[in-house]
Amino acid sequence: MMKKLLIVPILALIMNTAFAQANPEKTGSLLWRISGNNLTQPSYIFGTHHLFPLSFLETVSGLNAALENTQQVVGELIMSDMMAMTMQMQSLGMMPRDTTWQMLLSPEDFRFVDEQLTEMFGMGLQMLGAMRPFMLSMMFTVTLYQQLFPETDPNQSMDGWFQQQAVTRGLPVIGLETVQDQMNAIGVGPLVQQAEDFVCNLRNVEYAINQVHILNRLYENADLIGLKGLLDADSPCAFSAEQEYALNNARNTRWLEKLPGIMAQMPSFVAVGALHLVGEQGILYGLARLGYTVEAVK
Repeated sequence: MMKKLLIVPILALIMNTAFAQANPEKTGSLLWRISGNNLTQPSYIFGTHHLFPLSFLETVSGLNAALENTQQVVGELIMSDMMAMTMQMQSLGMMPRDTTWQMLLSPEDFRFVDEQLTEMFGMGLQMLGAMRPFMLSMMFTVTLYQQLFPETDPNQSMDGWFQQQAVTRGLPVIGLETVQDQMNAIGVGPLVQQAEDFVCNLRNVEYAINQVHILNRLYENADLIGLKGLLDADSPCAFSAEQEYALNNARNTRWLEKLPGIMAQMPSFVAVGALHLVGEQGILYGLARLGYTVEAVK
């Protein structure tokens, strides 16, 4: 699967049948109402797709009402200053001064990566080699997605749109993590492993493209069970257990520690990547285990 190639996100086919039968309710919607557990007013959670067109939001029933009935917006990151956030990401994504791509790859793999980058960006490792492998992987992924879906505008994400709605209404915006937190999760693992992962993904681009189309279809259908299956599917470039934990479960655990206090403070609209909603380790089941009533808004 393209788990590593499509890191941001993107950014989760067949799930364990017993799990699906035991938990049939946690699918069929991207918008969920959170109530009970001493909340005086409900909060809502929406699963975003970081590269999907904003026009999709017009098809989500109950979305406007959920926004209007909440008093703050919560996201993965506070995105009000995109330029500063991008600069910080770039800084954190720079290769250590004592490390080069020649040290990470065999001569054959080095030439292959250089050729692929030159074909995609018009420049190779001589210009781009100052970046860590996971940063180049993210750049390659977003550019590939834009080629597949030319209508994609990376400057107009769902996550940013929800936060802008809060700003327009004079409501507070809360981030569940910092840029540093997110980069640490994305860039987990030795640089050699990151470079080898990037090579693997470049050699399996056609597989990744097919998975992107499946991912988009599942997202559009709000098929959270299918998304969980996509996360779990065998891949020619599978995540290590450490990477899987850092990108998903560890972040979900930290967010579940913060969300009860945030929702108790005032009714909240939470917008995070849809893959954080799915499965037993996802936010929806986590909130249910904490005693909240979690209901799909359909």
